[in-house]
Amino acid sequence: MHPAVRQLTQILPPPLAEVEVLAWDDIQAEWGTAFPRDFRDFMDIYGQGSIDDLVAVAPPENRAGEPGVRTVRRVAPGVESEFHTFYGEVVFPAWPAPGSLLRWGVTPIGYDLMWRVTGGDPDEWPVVVAGYRPRFAFEFPYGMAEFLVRMLGDRLERPTNLPGIVGYPHSRFLSDQEEGALQAAGQDPWAYLDDFWEERERERAEQGEVTWIAGPGYGGGLPPVARLTVEGFGLDGDDLRVSATLDVEPSGPVRATVYIEGPPGSVLHCTGLVPEVDHVNGLVVLDIRLSAALNDTGMSWREMVQAMSHEDDWRLAVTVEDPAIGAARARHGIVVGHNMQESAVDIAWGSWP
Repeated sequence: MHPAVRQLTQILPPPLAEVEVLAWDDIQAEWGTAFPRDFRDFMDIYGQGSIDDLVAVAPPENRAGEPGVRTVRRVAPGVESEFHTFYGEVVFPAWPAPGSLLRWGVTPIGYDLMWRVTGGDPDEWPVVVAGYRPRFAFEFPYGMAEFLVRMLGDRLERPTNLPGIVGYPHSRFLSDQEEGALQAAGQDPWAYLDDFWEERERERAEQGEVTWIAGPGYGGGLPPVARLTVEGFGLDGDDLRVSATLDVEPSGPVRATVYIEGPPGSVLHCTGLVPEVDHVNGLVVLDIRLSAALNDTGMSWREMVQAMSHEDDWRLAVTVEDPAIGAARARHGIVVGHNMQESAVDIAWGSWP
């Protein structure tokens, strides 16, 4: 068994029911390529199914798909695609050209999980996460099983953000057969997810903190490591107060930039802000205050907060630049991909919502 798959079985129990062992020699002959060993082991142990009703993994069909045809839950070859990556715009050629994309997993939230087919040993194919609505892609220098192991670990160490993955020890894998049997019996296969998130909401509600308009997200345009999370914003007297957390220790004094966008586009852009810095549970907490003197928008802070909290087309974003951010990305294996040029490596970006 592949070492990463063995590690995965320790944190994500496989189905209890017997899984069909696939005729890999026939499948690979028809596709004209071998598949990575960890993927084959995963399919032989887990079968076709889903993690937390979010990441669906399925085997290749017993025939090679037609180039350009995107199936729903099967391995599928990629057409020529251009994505914005951390290192610039990159055109990935159509399958089966070297550097093309081959999908091994899908999500219902607009992200596909791919390999970049580098040629040679399939065990060396890196994982690429492609977001089709924002048209961005991230590449990671390891295979699908290690990617899943990392995604089930501590949320601050995850290679990318797929909202809905609850992580070890709460995440579950359900095969399609198990999911169908539970549904046929009138049970919700994913009821545990509602229980988990309700418990997280209760924990937050009991903290007694200042009431924030909660912001769970971080930026899709830059890698999630190092992670900058906009925790929320609110009014504090005459000031607009923004709270964010950063999961690396900056190398020097922090300077932040706050952007606010609305229906007309850019509304506010304040640079060189000096936040108050605190440390809580291993995170750097940035308390950013914007005085009324910085607001030249024609709206009061109260009006802006009201708009951002009730209208879908408003957004607040925070960026921080520091060399420690680029160093953290290097430690986590975020690397320059094929034909990519490095830029903005020291910038972390987070947004609400």
